[in-house]
Amino acid sequence: MAFRLEYQITVDEDRNQVIYERFEELSLATDVPFHLSDWQRALSFMKPNFTVLYDVRRRVGPNVRLMPQYLRLHLLWLNAQVGVVAEVHPTVFNMHQISKKLREQTKLPVRLFTDRTAAEAFLHDFRLGLAA
Repeated sequence: MAFRLEYQITVDEDRNQVIYERFEELSLATDVPFHLSDWQRALSFMKPNFTVLYDVRRRVGPNVRLMPQYLRLHLLWLNAQVGVVAEVHPTVFNMHQISKKLREQTKLPVRLFTDRTAAEAFLHDFRLGLAA
């Protein structure tokens, strides 16, 4: 779907899921001009109650300069009727603080993980619950 120096976005239509992997380069970016349009394109393939696997383990540190863009992204997800987001963070505490601040502003349904396998299992169970 989108492969950039800073991130990769993959769409799995069968699972109604978007997979996002952030790379270290995004930690230092001052602008990511295609980020939101890449997400809009990915979301155009999703149905209501889609899930997001948001893997942000690979980073140098938090990039607070991009907070307004991250907030717009959360609102995009809400408007597209996201079911749940599984965020996979490194164990560094400051990464969780940024996520918490964004969740407080948007009330986005997010679960935090430090292990991608656990996040994937959670999303699998979430989808099973929707199918039941």
